Amino acid sequence: MENIKRLEQTLPPITGKASRIRAGAFAFFMALAFLLPAQQGFEDRLTFKEIQDLLSEGIARRDIRKQALGWYKWAIYRESQTENRDSAFQYLARSVDLFLKANDTVAYHRARAELATRLSERSQADDALKMQQAALDYFRKKKNRRLETLVLAQMARVYQMQGDTARAIALRKEFREKGLLLKDTVLLINVFIDDIARFENEQNYTDALSLAFRVLQLADSSNRKEYIIWAQSTIGYLNEEIKDYRMALRFLRRAETSISSSFDPRRRDIYRHLSTVYVALDSLPQALNYAVRYMALADTLLNRDRLATAQRLAIQYREKERTREMENLTKAIETIEQSKLAQRQFFYVLLLFFGAIILALFFIVRDYRNRLYTNRVITLQNEKINRQTIQQLEDTLRIESMQSILEGQESERRRIATDLHDSLGGLLAAIKIRLENLTGKLPDLDKNEEFPKIKALLNDTIVETRQIAHNLQPSALHQFGLMKAIQDLTTRVRSDGVPAIDFQHFGSFKDIDHTISLNCYRIVQELLQNSLKHAKATEILVQLTRTDNELALLVEDNGTGYDPEVVAKGMGTDSLRQRVQFIKGEISIQTAKGQGTSTMVTVPLA
Repeated sequence: MENIKRLEQTLPPITGKASRIRAGAFAFFMALAFLLPAQQGFEDRLTFKEIQDLLSEGIARRDIRKQALGWYKWAIYRESQTENRDSAFQYLARSVDLFLKANDTVAYHRARAELATRLSERSQADDALKMQQAALDYFRKKKNRRLETLVLAQMARVYQMQGDTARAIALRKEFREKGLLLKDTVLLINVFIDDIARFENEQNYTDALSLAFRVLQLADSSNRKEYIIWAQSTIGYLNEEIKDYRMALRFLRRAETSISSSFDPRRRDIYRHLSTVYVALDSLPQALNYAVRYMALADTLLNRDRLATAQRLAIQYREKERTREMENLTKAIETIEQSKLAQRQFFYVLLLFFGAIILALFFIVRDYRNRLYTNRVITLQNEKINRQTIQQLEDTLRIESMQSILEGQESERRRIATDLHDSLGGLLAAIKIRLENLTGKLPDLDKNEEFPKIKALLNDTIVETRQIAHNLQPSALHQFGLMKAIQDLTTRVRSDGVPAIDFQHFGSFKDIDHTISLNCYRIVQELLQNSLKHAKATEILVQLTRTDNELALLVEDNGTGYDPEVVAKGMGTDSLRQRVQFIKGEISIQTAKGQGTSTMVTVPLA
C-alpha cells in the first residue's frame, strides 16, 4: 500500500466565500452518495487505515469486488480531504473496471456515474451525460428510486456547468420531487444545503441564513451531529459575511463545542474564523489564542507553515502590553510629582535621566535580541539553501548520468536493430534465395527429409530476427505515438497465444514528449517481459490513463507474484526504477507470493 501512503499529502484549508460554495456543493453530492443505500459497503465512511486494510484483504483473497470497493473508497476519501478530483479520476476508472469484472452491475453503474461527474470537469460533458443517462436508465429499469435520485442530481450539475440552465432546473425539480417522496430527513437537509450554496453564490445572505437555521432545526430533530456542526459553522460564516460578529461568535463557538475530535479539519476552519471575529471585536488575547490553535492544527493536518499570522498577532499583543506599561509608568511619575511638590524639579530631572537610561537599555537589548534572531534565521536559511543547492547538483549529476546511460542504451539498440535488419536480415534473405534457386537446380532435394526442416528453420530465423529488431527500435512509437505503440506491443505479445492481454486507455495521448513516451514504452515492455518470463501469467491488464497533468501506467497480472521482502532487487526492478526516476515519476509495486503483481507508474506532464 505504499502508493496510498505517498498520496497521503495535504492541501491548504478552504478559504473565502467561493471555496465555501464549492465545499457546500461537494458536501451535498458526497452526502447523497453515502445516504443512498444501494448495496453492501458503499455507505460506510472508512478511515485511511480501514481503506488500506480493505484493499490488502481484497488483493490477498483475490476478491475483485473488495478491490473495486477499496479503490472507490480511496477515490472518495482523497477527494474529501483535498477537493482535488484529478487524484480520484484514475482510481474511479479502476474501480469501474473491477466492478464490471465482479459482475456487480449496480455498483458498476453507480461508480460509472461518479466517474462521469469527473469527466464533465475535463471538458468531456457530452461523454459524461451519456454515461449518466445509461446509469439513469438502468436504475429506472430496476426501480431503484434512491440511486435514480442521485444520478438526477449529478446530471443537473453537469447541465448547469454546460450553461443549460433550463435543463438543469428541470432535472433539479425532478430530483427534489423524488427526494421528498422518499421522506428522508437527510435528503431534505441536503436539498437545503444545495439552495444555500446557490444563495451564497448570488450573495443573498438573508435567504441563505434562513435556510441554514432550517437545516439546524432538522439536524437537531433527527440527531444528525454532522449536519448540526455544518449548520452552526455555516450560520457563523454567513453572519461574518454580513458583519454581525456577535452572532457569528455565538454560533462558531457552538460549532467548536459540537466537534468531538481534536484533529477534525472543520475545527481548523472554525479556529481561523473565530480568530478573525475576535480581531474584529478587538479581543486580541482571544484572537491570539485561537490563531495559535489554528496554526497548530493546520500544521498537523496540512503540514504547512502558518506561523506568520500567529507571530503578527503576538507582536500586536506585545506592543499593546508595552504601551500599557508605559502608560502606568507615566501615571506613577505624575503621582510622585504631585505628592512631592518641593522636590519636583529635582525628581523630574532624575526620573528623566533614569527613564532615558531604561529606554536606552530597553532599545539596546531589544535591538540586540532582534539582531541575534535575525542572524540565526539568516544562518538557518543559508544552511537550508546550501543543502538544497547540493541536493540539486547531486540530482542533476545523477539525472545527466542516467540520461547518458539511457541514451547510450537506445543508441546501441538502434545500431543493433539496424545491423540485424540490414546485415543479418540481408544475409538470411540471400541464404533463402539461394536455397530456392538450389531447389530448381536439384529437383531431388525436396525429397530429402531434412531440407523442408532447414527451410522452416530459416524462415523462423528470419521472422525472429525481424521481431528482435522491431522490439529494439519500435517504429510505431515514432510514427503513431505512445498509445498506438503500446497497443501494437500488446497485440504482438497476445498473438503468441498466451497470455490474454486486456489493453485499456483513457484520455488523449497527443503532444507527449518523445523521451517520456520512449521510456514509458520501455517500462511497459519490461513489465510484460517480467509477467511472461518470471510470473508465468495467463491474464495481463495494461491500462494507460492521461489526465491534465499526469500520465499513469498500470500493468497487472495473475501470475505467481513474489515476496517483496525476499526479492528486493532483480527481475528488472532496478532498471524500471531508474527509468521512472529519469522521467521524474513514481512507481509502486503491489505483490505477494501466489497473489499476482500490480505495478503502477505515474509520470508528471506539467
